[in-house]
Amino acid sequence: MSRTAFKLDRLQIGIDDLKAGRIHRRDFVKLVAALGFAAPLAKMSLGSGEALADVNEIVVSNFGGDAATFMAEAWGAPFTADTGTKVSVIGGGPLPGKIRAQVDEKNVIWDVCDADGFIAIDLGRKGYLEPIDYSVVDKKMIRDGWAWEHGIANYGFSFVIAYDAEKMGGKAPTGWTDFFDVEKYPGKRAMWKYMMGAAEGALLADGVPADKLYPLDMDRAIAKMKSIKDHLLFWDSGAESQQMFLDGEIVMGCIYSTRASVLERDTKKRVSWIWDGANYCPGAWVVPKGNPAGAKVQQFIASTLKPERQIVLLDKLGNSPSNPAASALLNAEQQRIDPGFPANLAKQIIRDETWYADHYDDALNKWIDAIAS
Repeated sequence: MSRTAFKLDRLQIGIDDLKAGRIHRRDFVKLVAALGFAAPLAKMSLGSGEALADVNEIVVSNFGGDAATFMAEAWGAPFTADTGTKVSVIGGGPLPGKIRAQVDEKNVIWDVCDADGFIAIDLGRKGYLEPIDYSVVDKKMIRDGWAWEHGIANYGFSFVIAYDAEKMGGKAPTGWTDFFDVEKYPGKRAMWKYMMGAAEGALLADGVPADKLYPLDMDRAIAKMKSIKDHLLFWDSGAESQQMFLDGEIVMGCIYSTRASVLERDTKKRVSWIWDGANYCPGAWVVPKGNPAGAKVQQFIASTLKPERQIVLLDKLGNSPSNPAASALLNAEQQRIDPGFPANLAKQIIRDETWYADHYDDALNKWIDAIAS
């Protein structure tokens, strides 16, 4: 038997196993890739009405932990109840490099991924993502500027100034000027190692008006950051930023609003936060090019924009609804912790996703070099 004939025979066995339920469709996609066939060939081999895209499951990839649990509760279970389609939420860690690798290798195993808005712009224009079908997904449900050709916001979050009230004599900071005032408020501060939120804060503290932040002047932001570098710690993960407060290492920190709300609860308000000068950012759905569930994933994305379902994530994780219609449905406590609630958002800066798509890699390299030097 020739090598080609062997591969075709093995492919057919795989198709038969898939139809009979002896293997999972994701394992079949891997088999197709291992045999050197493109996914479209495998779909044709299945025959009319039996393409991989019609298999009754959608796989959502996010960064795991509680996010996987509660996205399954908020979005997966209701969609399954509506349509009968199974939704599996897995903590695959869908970093851009992983998405690119799956598409390049024609071995896509995720249907939709949780990413930043600027990643949707960047990977989309590089050909790694399917477009959002706006005949199915209603972009009018999302705040202006948060629906892109290859992605749409599924929630919001902010980089806020959190503070230890005990270390600050019961006083809250008033903004980034206080964050950088190490004489008035002695003690260590924390910023994210990967610059987002921190660069904006440094520029605000240096006198840049909020409406003139973008394009970010990275040299100026780095110079301001270095002015208190001896007082700075840099966190790598959200969990690490929480632990710095719990261990009493820092007096203030620029951290995720979701982590700040958890800290406030767990410390009985010893740690709290302010909205002043915060940086409001979108999470986004992106669909890797050649996703196994095909067009069906667009129905899932559309279902996640319903405000009632987005509010579940606000309650469970502190994630802000990306649908502004949710604001009218919030109680007083939900309004207080929601970064996107109008009274809170009025004190913040909305991140410029296009600037980040165009400049993030270069800006981050500068920032990391400055931290290391």
